[in-house]
Amino acid sequence: MNDSEKLHGAANRINRNLQHQLLAQKRFGQSKHEAKQKAREDYLQKHGNLKGYNPSKVDGIFSFKTMESYSQTAKEFSVWAANHGCKNASDISREFAGQYLKERQADGKSAWTVSKDMSALNKIFNYDLSKAELGLKNRSLVDITRSRNKTANDKRNFSKYNDQITFAKGTGCRRQSIKKVCPENCVRNAEGKVVAVRLTEKGGKIRVAPVLNEYKDRVTEVVDKHITGVGKPLFNTYDSHIDNHAFRSEYATALMYQLESERAAKIALCGGDFDPRTLVNLRGKDAETDAPYRGHDREICGMVSGALGHNRLEIVFQNYLRL
Repeated sequence: MNDSEKLHGAANRINRNLQHQLLAQKRFGQSKHEAKQKAREDYLQKHGNLKGYNPSKVDGIFSFKTMESYSQTAKEFSVWAANHGCKNASDISREFAGQYLKERQADGKSAWTVSKDMSALNKIFNYDLSKAELGLKNRSLVDITRSRNKTANDKRNFSKYNDQITFAKGTGCRRQSIKKVCPENCVRNAEGKVVAVRLTEKGGKIRVAPVLNEYKDRVTEVVDKHITGVGKPLFNTYDSHIDNHAFRSEYATALMYQLESERAAKIALCGGDFDPRTLVNLRGKDAETDAPYRGHDREICGMVSGALGHNRLEIVFQNYLRL
């Protein structure tokens, strides 16, 4: 057996072990919120207080997307480990894993990628590696662009479109809708807050998009600021270089987390201002069962899909959600 074959064999052996560790933590269809609550209660019972408690650390992997992401990290790390002298997963130390992450950053990987890799390794080996300890960069939303590489648009200043951007982030509307929404399209609750918006988008289809709970106050301020009369659009301009699709992706992810948290806590969805169940419009195979979809409540997936103006779950998970 030559050196190349030995390295390939070591990488495969390490990867099999790491994939086994990940699969052992599969919790698809279970509530991550409930798991966090139990972890908090167990820690409090054991220690008598919450000093040193890490609320983000919970046993199990609850999302299919997260499992896929961590699995990819395991494969890449296994090859690197074999090339750096490891023959078995038992050879891997905490310091060794930290070295990998620092090299990933030095090689130009984004802070988001390195953070994902760190989360995966912490989950696999039950480590508590941190960015501060390793000198890693923090993630920032400004790093999210249409592609992995920098473009000329990165240097543009879109500050004069802050109100339009706030509206897009809070409602998940498509680019074409920004200059079409009129005051009467905004749905308000008893307190006068804008809690949803009626949109006419692709093919003339009408849909209602709920405003994210965290954006209700800001969207209301923006709408009130731009009202000039019934039938008159709130906004007249919106730069075509703004990556509006990224805002829809952020919206989809935030709405999924919001709805899952509200359901787990057994409180009214969308803060009780709007019934997102009216958005579910699944068809074909998506509608044939009520079983969880990729580890998530299928009805909630349908709500998010409907809020985006889609009726296929695969499209939403592939093109929008960052879970």
